[in-house]
Amino acid sequence: MTPKFCREVQAQLPALAGGELSGWSDRTVRAHLRRCPECAGQWADQQQLGTGLSALRAHPPEPPAQLLDTLLDQAREPGLRARAAVPARGALSGARPELSVAFLTVGALASTALGWAAWQGGRSAWRHGARLATRRR
Repeated sequence: MTPKFCREVQAQLPALAGGELSGWSDRTVRAHLRRCPECAGQWADQQQLGTGLSALRAHPPEPPAQLLDTLLDQAREPGLRARAAVPARGALSGARPELSVAFLTVGALASTALGWAAWQGGRSAWRHGARLATRRR
């Protein structure tokens, strides 16, 4: 397991590479890098990565000539979701899409009717309770 101080120094390596460390932090990290081979190896990797990225920025590679054509062909093909959505929906529900719409419509009407009936029943019970209360007075 890496010691806590080494983990803290390794977390500071990108800032050191970017020249963002100064004063005491810069001196402490550099002194630790001279003493710790593991952190020095991490620092060498950071520097190598920075050099490689700088080289890529200076001379970006050319994409393969057929890349655009391949991407356009893939974009024209229906994706997996489009190819699998309709068969999966029919296989899971066991119904055709037009029947699914009919069942949804019937379900919405039935739930609306039940809600209306419950509201009317509650309203009627409230009125009945109010009448009883006025009679008792």
